[in-house]
Amino acid sequence: MVYQLEKLRELLRNTQKICIVTHRHADLDAYACGVAVKELITKLGRDAYIVIPDGLSHDVKSFISKLSISYQGLSNCSDGSDMVILVDVSTYAQLNEFRDIIGNKPIVVIDHHEVHNIIPTLAIINSSATSCSEIVAQVLKELDIEPSNEVATLLIGGILSDSGRLSRARPETFEVMAWLLRLSGRNYRDIINAMSEEMTFPERMAIVKGLLRMRVYRINDYIVCLSNVNAYESSLADTMIRAGCDIALVASEHDEEIRLFGRGSKRIAEKISLAEVFSDLARYFNGEGGGHVLAAALSTRARVDTATLLIKALSNIEQKFGIKSSRISE
Repeated sequence: MVYQLEKLRELLRNTQKICIVTHRHADLDAYACGVAVKELITKLGRDAYIVIPDGLSHDVKSFISKLSISYQGLSNCSDGSDMVILVDVSTYAQLNEFRDIIGNKPIVVIDHHEVHNIIPTLAIINSSATSCSEIVAQVLKELDIEPSNEVATLLIGGILSDSGRLSRARPETFEVMAWLLRLSGRNYRDIINAMSEEMTFPERMAIVKGLLRMRVYRINDYIVCLSNVNAYESSLADTMIRAGCDIALVASEHDEEIRLFGRGSKRIAEKISLAEVFSDLARYFNGEGGGHVLAAALSTRARVDTATLLIKALSNIEQKFGIKSSRISE
């Protein structure tokens, strides 16, 4: 896929300071993208700063610590910027109060998800890519810019993380992986080992509680599972999929905000898109949501509890399938 890189160069000609923003609580893919874009912008002769709403996730902290990768200092970009680059951000709901940074500035979006409620000046998007890291690596190659060994290592970690350790890889993925591995100067096994992290006690407890609260429904031979927790929603959803659910929906409450996380098994890919389901829910609850076929998220401040949100999501899925679900008990 050819990206509109000449338009990016054109935007940069009249820009000096760029603010790079990841989604909140950045995972390894988002963080790798942010750091790589910062290095790219710097090499193109412009100033770049990174904002990470809610800080780094535990897996990023562990990864960079194990590989002795220097932590990139963060900025709030409060002293002004000429342009904003959103990396791994498909909806404003993923930015919290940092959406105020944008204002009327030009926006560049780099992502592997379809974008919702954001109108970018330039979109560098490829929904067939495994990750944002894969896209940024391709951009670097097209611009003939070699990343530093630390950035190459981060991009490898981002690709591995979001591709399910390459289980969703495409030919282009392996091409950029080989290029990045050579530039990283590291042993591939060392990078893989750095991604292995034992779950903390709070995460394990959240997952156990979520599994105890799980409600299970059947639509033909597909299994839809609903649950709620206060933290580690995506970890619980992933665990539910590994346990046999075809669709996992996990709701949570955070102050005045209600969130919903969705994951899907490969079996449902041709039957339903979670991105469409969550976009419909976002409109219904006057919130913000979206994602891609097998992973999506929603945030709303509507006066609704988690149980109502989950049942509405199940109803939407039933409509997509065209059949009513049945509750599975013992």
